[in-house]
Amino acid sequence: MKLKTLMLLLICLFPSLYLQSQNITVKGIVKDHYENPIAHVRVKSSSSHAEVFTDTTGFYAIDVTQKGKLVFSQAGFKTQKVSVKGKEIVNVSLRYDDKRYEEKEVNTGYGKVKQSESTISVSSVDPKLIERENNLDMATYLRTVPGVSVIEQNGDLNILIRGNRSLMSSDAPLIMLNGSQYNGSLKNLNPRDIKAIDVLKDGSATAAYGSRGANGVVLITTK
Repeated sequence: MKLKTLMLLLICLFPSLYLQSQNITVKGIVKDHYENPIAHVRVKSSSSHAEVFTDTTGFYAIDVTQKGKLVFSQAGFKTQKVSVKGKEIVNVSLRYDDKRYEEKEVNTGYGKVKQSESTISVSSVDPKLIERENNLDMATYLRTVPGVSVIEQNGDLNILIRGNRSLMSSDAPLIMLNGSQYNGSLKNLNPRDIKAIDVLKDGSATAAYGSRGANGVVLITTK
């Protein structure tokens, strides 16, 4: 009787174990909490060695077991683990990891000061990210800055800084490269040459740059 009971139990468990071992292709989009797609996010299966990276649109596709879990990670963001639960579409919103940023100096337009001492709203691309991931493009760097939206259109980058929207004129922020106004395409800048990227986001930027800074200012420093 005990043998029969054990056999029946194994028969009942077998379909469940079989389903758990079956791989499915999971696809999705990874964005930040401002709805900007995030490129180069590492997507890894917690139950195997499978891993992929998101493309410039935040898209990924990976094979994983139906009962498996996916781990999403990128420098500057909080790592997130998500259970697949048999779903073939898993979209994820990553949040910025403010605790990982040590206090650093930021460029305010008047000079560099500690971020806690600045009265101007300044956000910066994590210098550790620039140093460690110097193969990323400018769009990816800028998308790590809260409140900055980057759209790739007609071979160029259109940048919009949150809170600066105009129906009558351009929304484009002022781009400053090593202290001089830059009118070229950001795609022409070599990411390996970048040392720092700071973004002035509020009206205080106008004080340093006049009306040119009304839509915010992107300050780029090269090595």
